[in-house]
Amino acid sequence: MYMNAINNTLPFLSRESLAQTIPSAVAESHDGRRSNRYKFVPTVEIIDSMAVNGWGVAKARGPKSRTELSRGFGFHQLEFQDRAQRAFVDPRNPHAQPIFPRIHILNSHNGTSKFEILAGLYAMVCSNGLMVSAGSVGEFSVRHNASFNAEEAHRIIGEFRARMGGIGETIEKWSGIKLDAGQASEFATQAARIRWNKADDIVPDPSTLLAVRRTEDAGSDLWTRFNVVQENLIGGGFKRSRRVARPVSQIRESNRINSELWDLALAYAG
Repeated sequence: MYMNAINNTLPFLSRESLAQTIPSAVAESHDGRRSNRYKFVPTVEIIDSMAVNGWGVAKARGPKSRTELSRGFGFHQLEFQDRAQRAFVDPRNPHAQPIFPRIHILNSHNGTSKFEILAGLYAMVCSNGLMVSAGSVGEFSVRHNASFNAEEAHRIIGEFRARMGGIGETIEKWSGIKLDAGQASEFATQAARIRWNKADDIVPDPSTLLAVRRTEDAGSDLWTRFNVVQENLIGGGFKRSRRVARPVSQIRESNRINSELWDLALAYAG
């Protein structure tokens, strides 16, 4: 169930701002090098449709592009948030900043990626983006071909908006599930294998992923353990053998880790 957010000062990104920082997000055509089978699904139409439904662009990202063509039509990810700032109470600290649901749109106009939609969370208490995977709200991806169009994208996004409210129930359920020391250690070990998933990868000691960085994360419930492990897994900064784990900076890798970590927590919730 939603609550009304206290903080209404989030600066949403304008189309003019996007044109300067992530110009591919507002491209009105593809790069001109696609075949007739390629179906152009303009992100700018998604932006306008989301705006009509009260959602604004809270964050935009794209890889560093070496060419002007790549900057103008390449891969980009936009995070949409409800302008009314509806949010969920964070059980770790009900008096702290709340948790905002977001819808992530991944797209490109040069054939370098599929059109993808992901549900996500944004925990203001630690400025930590949490991606939700198919186990909770859903995810959708499709190639740019003749069977897909902008109208279909709008319909699917509408379904995502309608289903976001269910995340609050998941958070509440997880906050009531306690993990003992052994369960927490096993959870952290499995989480480490999500990031370091090769047989010869050196997996860090689970205690490093369970290290608490703030007082509200001292709890032993699944929701708290999930947040602590997620922040450490993505943020790095701890010793892994003789090396220090680096932060995960690649967009797709961060999305993959967050999505699979959410699925892992769902398995623990039963």
